[in-house]
Order: sequence, then structure tokens, then C-alpha cells
Amino acid sequence: MIKRLFSNTGLLLKDYKFHSGINIILGKYSGKKEATGVNGIGKSTLIRLIDYTFLSDSAQKIFSNKKYDFLRKDEHDIILEFEIDNRTYFIKRDFHKKSDIYFGTSLNKLDGFEKTDFKTVLTNLFLPVEKDDVFFDGNKFRTIFDFFIKDDLDNQKRFDPLNFLKYNASVKEKAIYNFFLLNLPTKHLINYNEQSKEYEKFNTAINTAEEKIKIETGKSIQEYKSERINIDQRIILLENSLDNYHFIEKYKDIEKQLVEVTKQINTKLTEYNSLDNKLNKIRESYNVNQNIETKEIRKIYNEVVENFGNQVAKTLDEVIDFKNNILANRKKYLIQKEDRLQKAINEVLNDISNLETKRSNFYKSLDEKGALDSVKNTYEELIIEKTDLERNVQVIKQIDEYQEMLTKLNVTISEVKLLISQELKKFEGKVDELRKLFIDILKNAIFVDESYDNAYFDIVPKPTANRKKLPFDIEIEIPKADALGQSRLKIVAYDLMVFLYNIVNDRKLPDFLIHDGVFHGISLKTRINTINYVYHKYLENAKHKQFQYIMTFNEDEITIPDDKIKEYGNFDFNFQDSIVAEFQDVAEKTIFKRIFG
Repeated sequence: MIKRLFSNTGLLLKDYKFHSGINIILGKYSGKKEATGVNGIGKSTLIRLIDYTFLSDSAQKIFSNKKYDFLRKDEHDIILEFEIDNRTYFIKRDFHKKSDIYFGTSLNKLDGFEKTDFKTVLTNLFLPVEKDDVFFDGNKFRTIFDFFIKDDLDNQKRFDPLNFLKYNASVKEKAIYNFFLLNLPTKHLINYNEQSKEYEKFNTAINTAEEKIKIETGKSIQEYKSERINIDQRIILLENSLDNYHFIEKYKDIEKQLVEVTKQINTKLTEYNSLDNKLNKIRESYNVNQNIETKEIRKIYNEVVENFGNQVAKTLDEVIDFKNNILANRKKYLIQKEDRLQKAINEVLNDISNLETKRSNFYKSLDEKGALDSVKNTYEELIIEKTDLERNVQVIKQIDEYQEMLTKLNVTISEVKLLISQELKKFEGKVDELRKLFIDILKNAIFVDESYDNAYFDIVPKPTANRKKLPFDIEIEIPKADALGQSRLKIVAYDLMVFLYNIVNDRKLPDFLIHDGVFHGISLKTRINTINYVYHKYLENAKHKQFQYIMTFNEDEITIPDDKIKEYGNFDFNFQDSIVAEFQDVAEKTIFKRIFG
């Protein structure tokens, strides 16, 4: 349970302590001239601060608004003290977006956590897995916690009691989290949700692929599959036409000349390659390393001197000069040979150029006379047909694979839905307990002295082939539910049913329920009856397990005029003792000791 909310930086009007049982956060009129009204004085802000310490994104977004810049400028912090199994814990946060969150059992020795990691810590503390078949998947701490803490803004948007989630959840997701809170098995529901998502993914992929075929071919997938037979036959005819193509008789002479010219070009190209190779070898011969040659000469000469002495008359320098003369003559010879080869290559290239021009003229002549039109058109048509077919065949193959997956998923989904229906029958006793508690709430808290016929909570099996629907309905009905006050009553009745059911069954869930603004539009008599009902449930269960019901009201929403006590009834407890926080419509009495513009 929540024990205390406070700040080390003087942020709050005072420290706020909470106790077991009924906790009222009250807005009062000061009656002073400068009063601004009881809206915005701190009731919902106190709830949001609690929610903020429990990592609420919506609360963080609100406190990030420009009007709350002073929270960051003045380096304010907020600390929540709570208790689980007689052990005290602290959560400390500042209002900078990326700051660590500090947590521990000793206020003077808190450990820092990043937001994601701290969600895991809180999940283990507040929402531990107690049963193998009652759980939720993923890091959904805040999703579940949004049931236990509801501020005024949330309640204004909530009309369906089952939809306490702050995102656009699917029917299946809402069922999973409500089943978890109702202590009903979620395993098959989670599986059903995952299989349905998988089915929708494949179905969307098929629709996209079929639309692509339709855009490209103008045909449906079924029509195109039939058309494939004709396309295959056209491709075979085109390929045969090209393989067996012959020029007609009047173009035979040009065809022969084309063949002859092509042969000549190939011969010349061979000749060119041979000459070019020889030229490259000659150019490589220029690269003679004179230093290496000199060393070799010195070595040879030394050996000659050593063996023959004075018989050799030439000096080393004469040998080098002799070698240089040889190299000079060799270079002269190579240059002459290179020139001859280059001239031969130029002549060959010139011949090739002339022959290419001649061949081009033959092709041009055939093209002008229309002899190549059919060949070109056939090739173009063949390429287009093959390309389109290959691309679309791949799409069709993918569609067929997806269709096979859908068939298998259909079987799996049907099996899972059957398991859900069988499980509901197995847990009919639990559902019956919930029905009785819901009627008890209506009878004693809401419809005192009024008819509660046709009011009920139920989970009704409803077999359906529609994958978007559940194989059951969760039904919550009270008379005149179309009226604003009555629709709010459905929310109050459902929330109390879930909360009290878990308290009685001693589940390891938060032992507090916070309702901010949920009673708007509900009659004063019903408010009093509801609060009294919860109070008596608290007394009944106090020795077994205590809990907190935290609510916000303006004084005119909850004050019972003396002359109306007989009509509306009175509280069965000391109302003043239940007030844990009180704010007034002047700056010095608001939660942050200031009035916002």
C-alpha cells in the first residue's frame, strides 16, 4: 500500500500520508476574494505525482509541459514511500526527462535505475506470476497499473469499463489484461492473439501481392494463373521462331556478304592480337637494369684476371663501354622493330574499321528494307514476356506459400478457440463468484431502494468464425446505462468488483485503487452508498488483508447538507479522519503553493 508522498526540495504544500481504508483527497472553497475556483488546485496533481513515481508516461508528459518548467529549473524531486509484505520501499524521481530513478529500502541509500530496468523491478514487486496460466506477456507493467491508478483525464475518456488501457488496444488485448485482473487463464488468449496477428500479417501480404499483380497485368490472381498457360505457349513460339529464323530469298546476297565480312573482321582481330602481344614484349625489352649488368661484368672480369692475369688487356672500364655499345645497338634495333610492328598494327586496325563500316552498312541496308524488324520485335517481345512472367511467377509462388500458412493457421486458431471455450466452462465457478460480487455491489452500493433487474456481469461463450472476434463476450450491464451517470456507474461497479475480488482472494497485486474524477455525474446518494459499501468491505476483510480506496472530490460533490441527511444518508465512518489531503483555491493552499495562469 501507499504510505507517503513527499519532497526533499520543498515542492509540496506538505507531506501526504495515506492509511488503509478510505482515503479522501478534497478540494475546498476558501471563500476569499482572490479565489480562482477549485479546479487545478492539486487533487489530480497529487494522483499524477503518485502515478509519475510509478513510471506513468502520461503523467511524465503532463509534467513536461512548459507551465511545469519550474520543476526542472528549481531541481525539485518527489519521493513515494510504499509498503509490501511489511517491508518499506522508496521511489525517488526528479523531473528531468532522462534522469535515473532511485529506489531502495533505505531513503539514505537508494540505487539508480533506468526507466526500462525499473519497470522490471516494479513488475516483480507488484505483479509477480502466481500461476502458470494467469500471466501477461512482455514488459506491460504500466498497462496493468493503469487499472489501479486512474486520474481525471483518463476517466473522461473511458466509457467502456473493460478499456482502462491508454493505447488503442485490440479486443483480444483488452480481454487478456482483463482476464489477468479477473484471475482467469490468459495462456490460450495470448496464443490466440499471437496467431491472429500472424494470420493478419500473411493475409495483408497476400492482398498486397494480389494488388501488385492486378496493377501490372490488369487481371485478378485467378485470371492471371489461367493466362500463364497462354504466356508460356507464346514464349515457346517466340523462342522457336528465333531459333529457326532465315532471311527471305531477296536478302540472301546481303546475308552472304555479312557472313563474309564478319569472318574477315574476326581474322583481322586475331592478327591484331598477335601483333599487339609482340609489341608489348619488345617494349618490355627496353627495361635493362644497367647496375645489375655492371656487377655481372665486374664478376666475370675479376675471374678472368685471377685465372689468366695479363693475358687480358682490356680494363673494366673498357668492358663497361663495350657493354654500353651493345645496349645502344640493341635499343636501335628494337626501335626499328617497334616501328615496323606499330605500322602493321595501324594497318590492321584500319582494315577492321573499314570492315566494321562495311558490316554496319549491310545491317543498315537490311534494317531499312525491314528485314530485321521481325527479329528485333521478336527479341523485344520475348524479353518482356519472360521478365514479366518471371517476376509475377515469384509473386504467385509467394502467395501460394502464404495461403498454405493461412490454412495451417486457421486450423491452429480453431483449436485455440476451442481450448478457450473449454477453459471457460472449467472456470465457471470463478465467473459465478464474480457475478455474485457484481450484483452485491449494485444492490448495496448503487441501486439501493431502486431496481437492479437486468443488471449483471457475465462471460458468455459465443463461437465465431471471425478471427477478429473473441469466442466469448464479457458483458457488463446496468439499467439506463446510456445516461452519463449510469455509464460512470458501470466503470465504478466493474473496478470495485475486480479490486475487491482480488483482495478477498489475496492475490499479489496492488492493494490500492485510485479513482480520480470517476464519480462525476453520479448522484450524491450513490456516491455515499458506494463509499460506505467499500468501507464495510474493508472492515470485513481488515484482519485478513487491508487495502486502500483513494478518491478525489470537491467539497460540493461529497458534502451532505444537514437537511438532506435523511434523504441521502450519511457516512458510516468519520469523514474528517479519512481526508488525507486538502487543497483550497488560493495560491498558499494549492499543492505547489502557486496558481497557474
